[in-house]
Amino acid sequence: MKKSLLIYTIFCMSFTTVFAQLPPAAQALYDSAFVQDSLIVKYAINNGAQIIATPDGNSFYIKWFPTGSTPSATPVIVTLHGSSGFAFHEFYTWHSQAQLHGCGIIALQWYRPNQNSPNDYFPDETLYSYIDSALTDISYPSGKAFLHGFSRGSARSYALVFNDIQSGNNYFCTVMSNSGGATPTYPLYAQIDSGLYGNNVFLGKHWNLFCGGQDPDSLTSGCIGMTYTQAWLQGQGAIVDIFIQDPNLGHNGFVIQPSFAYRDSILDNYLLCYNGTLSVGKELSKTNITIFPNPFSTQTILKTNGIFKNASLTVYNSFGQQVKQINNIKGETVTLHRDNLPGGLYFFRLIQDNKTISTNKLIITD
Repeated sequence: MKKSLLIYTIFCMSFTTVFAQLPPAAQALYDSAFVQDSLIVKYAINNGAQIIATPDGNSFYIKWFPTGSTPSATPVIVTLHGSSGFAFHEFYTWHSQAQLHGCGIIALQWYRPNQNSPNDYFPDETLYSYIDSALTDISYPSGKAFLHGFSRGSARSYALVFNDIQSGNNYFCTVMSNSGGATPTYPLYAQIDSGLYGNNVFLGKHWNLFCGGQDPDSLTSGCIGMTYTQAWLQGQGAIVDIFIQDPNLGHNGFVIQPSFAYRDSILDNYLLCYNGTLSVGKELSKTNITIFPNPFSTQTILKTNGIFKNASLTVYNSFGQQVKQINNIKGETVTLHRDNLPGGLYFFRLIQDNKTISTNKLIITD
C-alpha cells in the first residue's frame, strides 16, 4: 500500500514539476490549474501540448499544432477561458475538433487566482500583447487566425479585436463570442458607442455568436444580451455569420453540446475565411438582396440588383445547422420553398465566386 502511494505521489509530482523552468508567477498559475483539475492538465501534456511563459513571466499559454504541420501555415484557434477558469479547459474543449479540422490551438491563461480583484484578470492591453507575442513567435500572418472567447473571455473578445485592429496586426479572420455579451457600460465599449474611434469600428469583421436559453444571466451572457450584442456588432460594421441560440442549453452549452455539431459549423465557417472564400465586408455592399415576403409560410423570393451567376444559397436553422442548400443559381431571382421546415428563425448565406455576397435572416410562420 505504501509503495503504491509513493508511486502515485511521484507520478503526480512529475506533472507538477515538469515545467519547473517556467518563471515563478507562471509556475504558480500552472500549479493552480493542476490542483483544480489535474486530469485536463495531464490530457494536454499527454497530447503533446507545450506550455510557454508569456514574455513578462506573469502567465503562460498552451501551444499545440497537429503533428508535422508548419504553425505559420496552419489554421489556429486562439481561445480564452471563462471566469475563474484555466487555459487547459479551452484546450480540452477544442482539441478533438481542432485535430479533425487540421487546426492548431493557442489557449491563453489570463485568470490569476493568487491576485485580488481587479488584478485577478489581466487588462485588455496586456492580454492582447500576450496573444501578439504568441502569434509573432510562430510568424503567423495577418487575417488568418480564429479568436474564441467563452463567458468572461467572450466579454473581452470585442476588446481584443479592437486592439487587433488598432495595432495594425489584424490577425483575426473570424471571431466566436460564446456566452458573453458586449456590456454597454464597459469603458471601451461605451467609448466605441460614443463615436470616439469613428464609425464602423469592426467593419468587415466576421463574427459568430452563441447563447443558451437556460443561461441564468439572460441580460448579459444569455440570449437577450447576445441579441443586443449582435445588433451592436452589426451597427459597427461587423458581419454576424452564425448566431446559435439553443433554448435547451445553458451558459456552457456550446462546450457540452454532445454531437460537436456547433463546433464543427463554427470551424467550417472559420476555414472558409482562412482559405479566402468569405467576403471582407465591402463585397456585401455591391449586391443588394431583397426578400419578399419575409416572414413567409410557403415560399419567398430573393431578388438581386445584379445577376446571379452559378451562386449557391445555404440556409441554417437557429442552432447553426445547415438545413437546405440550392446550387447553380442563375438570373435575377431565386425562389426558396419551405418544404418540410418547421416554423421559426433561420439564416441564409449567398455565395458567388467563392465569396459571401449576402447574409440575412428568414422567418417561417406556421
